[in-house]
Amino acid sequence: MSSFPNKYCIDIHNYERFPSREVKIGDLSIGLLNPIRLQSMTNVPATDIEASVKQSKAIFDAGVDFVRIATPRILDVEALKEIKKQLYADGYKKPLIADVHFNPVIAEEAARVVEKVRINPGNYIDKRASFKEVKFSDTEYKLELEKIHERILPLIKICKENGTAIRVGSNHGSLSDRILTRYGNTPEGMVESALEFVDIFIAENFYNLVLSMKASDTRIMTYACRLLNARMLENAMVFPQHLGVTEAGADIDGRLKSAVGIGALLSDGIGDTLRVSLTENPENEIIFGKKILSSFENRVFKYQVVTQAKNTYNPYAFEQKLKQIPITNQKTIIVSNNPESDADIIFYDNSNIGNINPNKPGIANYKLIETAGKPSNLYPIINFSEIDKQKLLAGTYTFVSLNTFDIHKTLIKDLFTKPNIIPILEFSTENPLGELRYFYKELKKINKNLPILLKYHCNSIDEDDLISEIGIFPGSGLIDGLANGIWITIPNKNTDEVQLSLDLLQAIGLRYTKAEFISCPGCGRTNYDLQKLTKAVKKEFSHLKGYKIAVMGCVVNGPGEMADADFGCVGAAKDKVHIYKGKTAVVKNVPQENAVEELKRVIEESLFKNPS
Repeated sequence: MSSFPNKYCIDIHNYERFPSREVKIGDLSIGLLNPIRLQSMTNVPATDIEASVKQSKAIFDAGVDFVRIATPRILDVEALKEIKKQLYADGYKKPLIADVHFNPVIAEEAARVVEKVRINPGNYIDKRASFKEVKFSDTEYKLELEKIHERILPLIKICKENGTAIRVGSNHGSLSDRILTRYGNTPEGMVESALEFVDIFIAENFYNLVLSMKASDTRIMTYACRLLNARMLENAMVFPQHLGVTEAGADIDGRLKSAVGIGALLSDGIGDTLRVSLTENPENEIIFGKKILSSFENRVFKYQVVTQAKNTYNPYAFEQKLKQIPITNQKTIIVSNNPESDADIIFYDNSNIGNINPNKPGIANYKLIETAGKPSNLYPIINFSEIDKQKLLAGTYTFVSLNTFDIHKTLIKDLFTKPNIIPILEFSTENPLGELRYFYKELKKINKNLPILLKYHCNSIDEDDLISEIGIFPGSGLIDGLANGIWITIPNKNTDEVQLSLDLLQAIGLRYTKAEFISCPGCGRTNYDLQKLTKAVKKEFSHLKGYKIAVMGCVVNGPGEMADADFGCVGAAKDKVHIYKGKTAVVKNVPQENAVEELKRVIEESLFKNPS
C-alpha cells in the first residue's frame, strides 16, 4: 500500500477503547462502550433440532452472549424456528444468529426468525471466487454494484420490520472474482468488499450493522480490521467490529493464532464482539475467549506513554523494519538460558556458564566472559544503568539492556549511533505495546538500522493464561515487525519457553519450524468427522516444515482458504472429502477413512516431482 490512512485508533501508544456505533441485537447492545460480547457457533446441522438445542444451551451456559447457527437451506430456517421456540421455553432468550452464504432468499427468511443474520459479501449475490481474472470497466463495475443494491433491498426491508441486525463479514478465503481482480486477495480487497455493502445499507438508512474481517493468517486479519476502522473513521461512521481468526486450528496453534490476532486489535481498542474459532468442541472456544477478554475487561485508559494519534509506520502491511541481528542467520531470533535448547542465542550466568554450547552464540557479562576464557562465540551484555563507555569494545557486538524511558538519557544518542549495539528492551508499565511503539519511533530518529530484542517476563502459570498473555504481547509487537527477537521468561519451569516462543513466531508467520495447519471449527454444514480427521492429518504431516495443510469442513470457505494452502481436504458428500493441491481438487469424494492415505499419496507425488 503506497499510501495509507494516518489514523485507525485513538492512540497507538496508550490503550483506549474505541467507541463504535451502538447496535442492538435482540435485547443486547454492542458497540459504544458496552461490554465486549462473546459468541460461538454450533457444529451440528440445524435440522437436528434436538442436538442443536442441546448444544446451544451448553454454549449459552458456558457464558456467551450469542449463538450462531449455520443456515444453508430453507429447511434450516424452518428448524431455526423450532430451535428458538424450545430455547425460549426453557428460559434461554439470548440472541441467535443465522450464518448464511450464497442464497439471499435464505437470509431474508432467517431475518424474520432470529435477531441477527450474517452474510458474506464475497458470495452473497456476487459470484464467489473461481480464481479467474474478471475485468470490468468502471461503468461495468458500477452496474454490478447496482445489481447488488437492487437484490439486497428485500433483506433490508425485512430487517427493518423485524429489528434484525446484519453482520457483513468478509473472509480472506471467499472474496469474489470481481474484488480479487480489482484489489487482489488483500486486506484492502476484504475491506472494499464489505464497504461496498455498507454504502448500500447507508443509502437505504439501515444502520443496524456489524462488520468483520476474517482470515486464517493473523497478520492479514489484523491489518484488514485496522484498515476497516481507518476507512470508517474517514467517513465518520464507525460500526462495531466482530473479531476472530478464522480456521485457526486446534490445540496450542489455534489458541496462539486467536490470541495474537484478537489481542492485537483489542490492544488498540478495536472490537466489540469476538469468537475464538477452534477445531474443538464449542465450549473450549468460550473458555479461551474468556482468557483473552480477561486482559481487557477491567482495563481503562491510562496515560503511560507520550500520546501518538497518527501512525508512525504502516500498520496495514508487514515490513521487517529493523536490521537483522547479525550474529545469527535468523530474521527473528529467540534467546534462552538453556544451552541445550533450540534457542538461537544462549544467555549465560553463574548457573550455566560451565556448560557453554560452542555451536551457538551466547551473551554474558564481561566478568563471566573473562572467567570462561573469552570464547569467540560469547558477546557482552550490559545493563544501561551500569554502562561504562570505556568497556565497550570496538567492533564487538554488545547487547545493552534498557527500558523504554531510557531512550532520552544523555548517553543514549552516542551509544545508539554505534553500529555494534543491540538494544534489549524491557518494560515497566502494563502497556508494553505502547512502550515498544514509542521506543521504535524514538530509536528511528537516532539509528533506524539498529535491531531490537524484546525481553518479556510472563506472569501466567496456567497454560491457557500463558498462551493468551504472550499472544497479546509480545505477539502484537511482532505482528508489526517492530522487533527482531524475543526473550521470554516464564514462572512455570515445566513449560518449554523456547518451544512456546517458536510456536508464537509460527502463529504470526515469522518463522516456521513445523507444518502450518489451517482447520475450521466446523458447523452445521460439515458432514464428516472434522475433529478426528484434523488430528490424524496433524499427526501424519507435522514434520513437513514450511508447508501449509488445510482441513476444511465445507465449500463455503474451504476452496478459498485452500488457495493459500499447499495441500488439504475439503468436506464433500456425507463422510467424504475432496483432496486438494493448491487451488485444485485433484481427487474427489474420498471416504474419510482413506483421506490421510490419499492425501499422503498426493503430497509424496508432488514432493517427489518437485523436491525443492
